Amino acid sequence: MSRNLPRVCARAAALLAVALLVATSGPSTAQTRRPDQDRARDAVREGSLAPLSQVLATIAARTPGEQLDTRFGETVDGRPVYLITWRTSDNRVLVFVADARTGRILEQRGG
Repeated sequence: MSRNLPRVCARAAALLAVALLVATSGPSTAQTRRPDQDRARDAVREGSLAPLSQVLATIAARTPGEQLDTRFGETVDGRPVYLITWRTSDNRVLVFVADARTGRILEQRGG
């Protein structure tokens, strides 16, 4: 059991860091992200982007856990993507990169 203590402490520290980032993202962060959120919402309504709920359902089906944060952005080549921070049921923190047009998971980071 004592051999696992450093690993447990490292995971707890990582989760605490993520929780602090989420908790401290106040109005200034929300204001800077607002135009991207509005643009994504409008594109979903127009049918040019997959709904985030569809992407989250795909992630939940393959990796039980919960969504911590989501951001909308673009890749270097201009492809719109959702960046989803996810906590697994065993407390690992992962980041999924999903193609916002198709909803397909492009990459999974962390673990």
